[in-house]
Amino acid sequence: MTNKTYFMRSFNLILYLFLFAPICSAFGWLFNFLSVQLTNITFVNLDTVKSTTDIIDSVCHRIALVSLLFALLLAGIEMIQRLKTDSFWNYCQSVYCTFLLRHFLFQRERVQKISNLDSQTITTINPIHNGFNRTVHKCIVDIRKDTITIFLKVPRDQQGQKILKEMEAQLKEEIVSQHADYYFSSPIRVRNQLWFTGQKR
Repeated sequence: MTNKTYFMRSFNLILYLFLFAPICSAFGWLFNFLSVQLTNITFVNLDTVKSTTDIIDSVCHRIALVSLLFALLLAGIEMIQRLKTDSFWNYCQSVYCTFLLRHFLFQRERVQKISNLDSQTITTINPIHNGFNRTVHKCIVDIRKDTITIFLKVPRDQQGQKILKEMEAQLKEEIVSQHADYYFSSPIRVRNQLWFTGQKR
């Protein structure tokens, strides 16, 4: 299988919407607080500014609500499909194992540079690892009743691909240890995608 399922296509979008909604809501509360403070100022006419903050407050809360409802709708579609053809437990496992694999793939090496001006040590993230982390952050684990499909996006740059190639054996070992009830075939590379497929024992 080298075609993305609905779960794979919608997972990151749902995640971003769930993260975006509280951020928008927080901005709304911030502008609401600012509007209340402006009401207490009487020696200067700030009606125009207060009106603007009220509008921004309202827009932020509406965007947050729409984002949350849209995320729940997308997640609801997947859950209904799972209840019809699979199980809700496999959906929960898919979400958990996706985060688990992303954590495993994440590269944490940092580079220390010494500034010549004041001899201070500055710690920065390796730009190669930064690009690699952005790419592997798109990996998805989709667990079904009898099969498991793992999708990884292959980095476009040579250094990123080298990192992935070097850890491929370790990656497969990690996948097998996490999903001992499945046996896995060799990974399949399709353009900039890497697929691991497992069958229930």
